[in-house]
Amino acid sequence: MPYLFVGAGQAGCSLVDSVFSHQRVAQLATPIAFNSTIRDLQNLSNIEREAWYGVSEGSGLVPGTTAGFEEEVTGGFGRDPEKADAALAGQQPQVIDAYQERFGDGSPPFAFLFLGLGGGTGCGIAPHLAEAIREYGGSSTDIIAVAVLPNTAGTVTGDDGPSATRQATNAIYGLDRLEEHVDGVILVDNQRLAYEDAAEGRFNEYNDYAASAIVDLISGPILERINPGEYDDLDAPVIDLQDVVTSLTLDDGGVGYATLGRSVTMTRSLPGYLLPFIGRKSVDGATLSRLAVSKRSVEDVNPTDAVKAIGQVRAPAPYLVDDDYRIQVSVIRGLLDSYCSEVNIGMTLTERNLASFTTLLTFAREDVSRLADIEDLAAEHAAGVTV
Repeated sequence: MPYLFVGAGQAGCSLVDSVFSHQRVAQLATPIAFNSTIRDLQNLSNIEREAWYGVSEGSGLVPGTTAGFEEEVTGGFGRDPEKADAALAGQQPQVIDAYQERFGDGSPPFAFLFLGLGGGTGCGIAPHLAEAIREYGGSSTDIIAVAVLPNTAGTVTGDDGPSATRQATNAIYGLDRLEEHVDGVILVDNQRLAYEDAAEGRFNEYNDYAASAIVDLISGPILERINPGEYDDLDAPVIDLQDVVTSLTLDDGGVGYATLGRSVTMTRSLPGYLLPFIGRKSVDGATLSRLAVSKRSVEDVNPTDAVKAIGQVRAPAPYLVDDDYRIQVSVIRGLLDSYCSEVNIGMTLTERNLASFTTLLTFAREDVSRLADIEDLAAEHAAGVTV
């Protein structure tokens, strides 16, 4: 049974769209996009119009196939999540009908909810969408939120953008309400791009990075269509989405907050692409894992504060079974073990000439200093201070 992938607002829908740019993901997941601006929906390349749902201040929830959809879903909510919240309040039956229309009968075992935390629509509607997932799927559906933190170091687009304190207020408003309905939160921090040259043009690249990591975690061995039983020497541990949910859930049952990291290296030199029996390169597991952790998706978080960690190694068969090229998974595990005591490692095959390592490091909310900074900025906004 496929998973449910829900996009809320511009950032959330854009991330879902990036996930579905990967081949064969549609075999595993069903997308649905909720937004308040027709232009943003029209920018989606991989989510069909039948999966669009507009959120309108006057009309509530509007299916994308509705006649006059463009006239009903036009202007957004002016970065005011409370307006978006009010627009979708009382629309739970309609949202559930939308899930039914897209997903059909039965309960999705897992649902991903993608949203941005700096604007209005995603922050305002995501808790309603999560609550409707829970009502539609029941207790058997685990919900993972993928939340994009705003760049509060200054707007990327210029001085006329929203203030840092206003974005922080939106982020905390969204997170506080979302926590009630999800099993775990994966954070993607736009501030990682704050000091990049031409950062505005790199958002698509950053989305692709996050989407590729999500695809690695959800797909396991399924999308590659490789039968591990064909390899006599392969005795690799496998992680699945239930392992991911467990990694995102704190021991006391609370919601964990995770950073995402992924590194990739080619396994063949250029001559190896032309002549398949030469050019294979060795892969250093220590470098692969350390690079993934260094590319974690939240600024300033300390890996040693993590309470749980999960990692997925994906590589061609020789790197999992051949002693001459085998990736040192014990080294990768050793790095994660140095951060926390609960570590889960999976290994899966790929036919591509690359090796990748994707990891989640999970923290209690109070141990994510970036969230503490955002809370401080939100407090300044409440006190009438604008930054």
